[in-house]
Amino acid sequence: MSTKIQQSVRLKSIFLLSRPLNLFIVAVTMYITRYVILADILEKSGTGRLLLKDLHFSMLVLAAMLITAGGNIINDYFDLKVDKINKPEKVIVGKSVNRKVAILMHQGMNAIAFALLIWVCYHYSFWQLFLLPIAIMFLLWWYSPVFKKRPLVGNLLVAFCTAAVPVFAAITDLQLLQPTLSGADWNGMNLHSYAWLWVMAIAGFAFVLTMIREAVKDAQDEPGDRTEHYQTLPIVWGIQRTKRYVLSWIGVFMIMVAFCATRIVSLNDLIWMVACLVFPMLMSLYFVVRANSAKDFGFVSRWIKLVMLGGLVLLLALLV
Repeated sequence: MSTKIQQSVRLKSIFLLSRPLNLFIVAVTMYITRYVILADILEKSGTGRLLLKDLHFSMLVLAAMLITAGGNIINDYFDLKVDKINKPEKVIVGKSVNRKVAILMHQGMNAIAFALLIWVCYHYSFWQLFLLPIAIMFLLWWYSPVFKKRPLVGNLLVAFCTAAVPVFAAITDLQLLQPTLSGADWNGMNLHSYAWLWVMAIAGFAFVLTMIREAVKDAQDEPGDRTEHYQTLPIVWGIQRTKRYVLSWIGVFMIMVAFCATRIVSLNDLIWMVACLVFPMLMSLYFVVRANSAKDFGFVSRWIKLVMLGGLVLLLALLV
């Protein structure tokens, strides 16, 4: 194999190792949170404009993507043994990408993210912004070797990190706008609290969807996890009880959707909600009930990710 072909294969492997779809979801979630939701609230209430510069927000988005990519890489680094059993055809670390290179990539991405965060925090003298991503860096490092091996703990950690994305996207703008928004009302509610309600609603949906998907992935990865003595839900509870647990979270999700539907007055918006959230989640429910093998749960996992993407499409459809 020529040097150019080897380099091309290595670059492709590095690209796949970062989980590009996950990074895309992180970036789109942050941009929608700021430029669709927050901007829409400010426009309709007539209270001003976003104060964080676009360049600095893009730096925060890049930092979030780098932290996410670094977490994905270090997860594959620690999970090498179980991945060889669960998904041998997708193993990259130790094959296309050297283990030392993977560690250097993880550290390099975190270092760049750290520098970007320092720059933004310094520019706006808002050092509290630094706490959330640094905590996530720490948690993602210990996720695979410690937290992932314990029942529910790993799932909660990943769900927390996912839910933190819209919060991270909004926190600086809402801090800068607090003096303006706190003195205004919208829909019978303090505007600053109203904006945070929207952000936390998105975070809540992200948390629930991630709890569902992580449990499904645990069921999918049960064969390899068992060899390394992980204590994930399917290993501790068994597949059938884990399926009931997943169905319970799907029930929570559907209740949340139903509650949001009561706030929708347009038939067109309701159709968008059914198409983007209800239909793919009902398909997920159907396949969870029928799932018995790792391949079945892998199919469910893809449907759940489709619900996540559908949620972003729905926000654009409702607010743009």
